[in-house]
Amino acid sequence: MKSFRIPAFWQAVLVIVVAYLVFDSAFPPLLPKTLMIQYMIITIIGVLLYFSFDDARWTEFQAPVLATLRNDNLMVVRWALLIIIPAIIGYTVYGMVKPSNEAPVELRQVHPAPPASVKAYGKSFDLASLENPIREEIIKTLSSDKETGWKKYKEAVSAGRDVYYQNCFYCHGDLLNGQGHYAQGFNPQPINFQDPTIIPQLQESFLFWRITTGGPGLPKEGTPWNSAMPVWHEMLSEEDVWNVITFLFDYNGQVPRIWDPAVSKQVTGMKDQVLAQRKQIQGQELYEFRCQVCHGEQGAGDGIAAEHMYPKPRDFSLALFKYKTSPGTELPRDEDLFNTIKFGLTGTAMPGWGPLMSDEQIRSLIPVIKRFDITSAWPPEEADEDAFDDDGHYTKDDFRKITDVEPLTGQIPYSR
Repeated sequence: MKSFRIPAFWQAVLVIVVAYLVFDSAFPPLLPKTLMIQYMIITIIGVLLYFSFDDARWTEFQAPVLATLRNDNLMVVRWALLIIIPAIIGYTVYGMVKPSNEAPVELRQVHPAPPASVKAYGKSFDLASLENPIREEIIKTLSSDKETGWKKYKEAVSAGRDVYYQNCFYCHGDLLNGQGHYAQGFNPQPINFQDPTIIPQLQESFLFWRITTGGPGLPKEGTPWNSAMPVWHEMLSEEDVWNVITFLFDYNGQVPRIWDPAVSKQVTGMKDQVLAQRKQIQGQELYEFRCQVCHGEQGAGDGIAAEHMYPKPRDFSLALFKYKTSPGTELPRDEDLFNTIKFGLTGTAMPGWGPLMSDEQIRSLIPVIKRFDITSAWPPEEADEDAFDDDGHYTKDDFRKITDVEPLTGQIPYSR
């Protein structure tokens, strides 16, 4: 009895079809179209290489193709293929470019439709009624004891700041503007929390959902996980998540969308009070608010965010500076320090703080930086020993100001 055998050409077609079905639906998540096209091209090339490797097998593979092209009895088939193949290509292209009433994918990822509930930390959260328990506790305390309420608020913001700068700022950035160290490697890029069209439009329950479930928690419109956001409930506690949400709104001077008018008014009042205070901060207080997370409490470059930075944040205690316009081994000019703070340093973790600090605020940081010195580089040469504290910090404000500039005449410019 003669065994059934599939011709070589149809073997190739069958392999390609099976490969497509496997790539398309066998393994979640679904592949994006661009990756599917790459995989299918590789599969087709592999199939053609296999069948063309042996002359007999290649001849058998070509037989039905050549017959379709040359046999007069198959003219109807040729005309059918001539019509069907361009029609399929045209229809596919039309489907890709035709206008749609749906919002762009990028917009749906900024404001994706949340599910009714989310599962995390071994329980289910109803997003329609979920509120920030830390903020609720703060508001409740403020009604009876303002001092304790504000203390709790500052503690929550401080804890959230630590969580953010230990986990989130590598992508979302020091300035919370979506321009962290890894941001350029992502498409789409991390969310810009400084954008006034984003964070003030969101409820805290929405942020809780996006943080805890990450990219894999996006609805089908966002598939295949068109977001690099990790599933943070696997790494952060529930309290950590609520603290960092509280920090995000505080740092940006924004208020979440709150349906209860009384609560919204109270939270807005807190925000206005915080912003009024921050407009006035300078010097040491400004350093603690903006700079301490990287440069550390004593300016030694050992802040909570510094562990995974390379190069490390500048250690101000040693009074060693690389980027300056002063000559030789001389200390940097005040203008050098000002420009570094305002414009940042390309190729390092130092961002430009110009968008968030006034020139006056930036200048107020220069004495703070100099005061961290424990090598007696910044104090005047005639400084009295009593002007230093027990750690070697100069306590007065008459620091040295360098005015000499490295001459540019005769220097050879960098080649382009």
